[in-house]
Amino acid sequence: MSAIPISIIVPVYNVEPYLRQCLDSILGQTFTNFEVVLVNDGSTDNSGFICQEYARLDSRFKYFEKENGGVSDARNSGLDLAQGDYVTFLDADDFLFEDHLEKLYIATTLSDADIMIGGYSRFDGSNFYFYKDHFKRDSLISFTSTQAIQFLDSMLDIQFFNFSTACGKLFKRTLFKELRFPLGRYAENQFIMWKLYLNAESIYAFNGDSYVYRSNNEGLSSGFSVEHLDYIDALEERIKSTKDLEGIDINLSFNMYRNVLKRILEQLEEHGYIDEAKEVREKLELAEQGQYPFLTDEVKEIEVENGGELISIVVPIYNVEKYLRMCLDSIEHQTYSNIEVLLINDGSPDSSGEICQEYVARDSRFRYFEKENGGLSDARNYGIEKSNGMYLTFVDSDDWLSLTYVEDLYQAAIRNDADTVVSHYTIYNESDRNYYVHIWDDYYEKTCTGEELVLELPSLELNGYVYITSWGILFKKELFNNIRFPKGKVIEDSRTNYKLFFRSNKVAYIHKEIYYHREGIESIGSGVNEKLLTDVLECLLERLAIYTIKGWNYSDEKNNVMGCLRLRYQQAKENGLQDTEIFRRYTEILELIDNN
Repeated sequence: MSAIPISIIVPVYNVEPYLRQCLDSILGQTFTNFEVVLVNDGSTDNSGFICQEYARLDSRFKYFEKENGGVSDARNSGLDLAQGDYVTFLDADDFLFEDHLEKLYIATTLSDADIMIGGYSRFDGSNFYFYKDHFKRDSLISFTSTQAIQFLDSMLDIQFFNFSTACGKLFKRTLFKELRFPLGRYAENQFIMWKLYLNAESIYAFNGDSYVYRSNNEGLSSGFSVEHLDYIDALEERIKSTKDLEGIDINLSFNMYRNVLKRILEQLEEHGYIDEAKEVREKLELAEQGQYPFLTDEVKEIEVENGGELISIVVPIYNVEKYLRMCLDSIEHQTYSNIEVLLINDGSPDSSGEICQEYVARDSRFRYFEKENGGLSDARNYGIEKSNGMYLTFVDSDDWLSLTYVEDLYQAAIRNDADTVVSHYTIYNESDRNYYVHIWDDYYEKTCTGEELVLELPSLELNGYVYITSWGILFKKELFNNIRFPKGKVIEDSRTNYKLFFRSNKVAYIHKEIYYHREGIESIGSGVNEKLLTDVLECLLERLAIYTIKGWNYSDEKNNVMGCLRLRYQQAKENGLQDTEIFRRYTEILELIDNN
């Protein structure tokens, strides 16, 4: 737990007339243990000076400046800077009643909520408007994730925004570990709120109306622009991603979709946006006929003769009795059945071996091997040697697969005549028991040659793990001729994959999360030791040498290497490794490069 329970994130942009009322309302809170993260998003008025005034007067107020990037960018910056266990968002032209934080925090503590949804009142410059009748008075109501998502489709929430906006709520900060507000999108709340609900295990709504939203007198359409079309994109994305969830009434979602189309069409026509109105009118006409093209999967399945080619699934196993059945069940029930499953027990002292033999006894596709402990690379290499399939895929034994995992990869390989197919993944974090989803947009496929991918790989690796890991990928077995994972080394994937990619005539990427990767409790930097540092250096220098000699995108790979060297150097210092030989080598290399 942090020493600061709550971080209040306030994006600030040209709100000079209203800012003091906003900040004074924070100062007047009956709950006082908080920090205020003031993010000045490039204001051209006196907003920045006002913020600095409050920061000087009260140490809880922290002031930051950035170039203008919009409210999403400012909120994201605030999230990066926040230290509280919980975060709440306050727009700088709104304000709070004095008991706002106290009520929300007490309710959150009582319920252990991941998300506490507060209520709203409106202020038009003269009058306050309170809305307490839509919930029972002074109530604390529990919602499941799907109930909260479904509430976004209620006519009630169109009016009151209790569920659909990020303001007026308390969020556990860990919910934002893999989530951020979408940059450059007008309807930023609509893109993220349902994802936060999906990540949350405990959601409550408290019938308070202590957040005050400042409204104007000119009506909702007064500030209309084509950016409002983002509402449609956000709704299509949500419906497509949540339509199959248990507890979702798709008809309510469709009804909301049609109402949004009607409202935006009226505004487009009123403001003279002829071309845009035509497109929305076509969407509306189709929707009223029960047709929703954005839900149509345009990828055609390939008819596979005789069950398709044999695919080998290599599962290295070491001390995973707690997770192994979940992994093997997901493999056993794959929709693509022509598989062999090579279970490589790498000297496990627990009952992992016995569990493996259960599956072998009931399913002839499972094959079991035992060997002395040699590490992950050694177990994978052993599986490669024993495999008979035309294709190979690797599954870590504490992870699991979507039921269509093999079918999706193989179909993509056939459609695209690809030697390698790369998919995406979902992370499940054991410490907070949350799923971190990385894909929220439509399915697509793309292809490139192996050499094209290798040239682009350094920049791709900086943006995620998709191309770094060996799991979640289908390889033609022939790619492994004279290539193996380095025995006894860590980061074995990144020092092997680029060689396999280069050998591939064609690589396909499918934009679909079909692999589930389980993360442990330890952070990335907590496991830094001399061996890791040594292996990382060896891998980086080997890759850099090959990239240089081959003439592959040397510049990006150099930047990649330097960034990694500096990161590991800092982690080594933080872990007290300054007196080791490997730290001396890092220091030597970095000084030589930086002084050049």
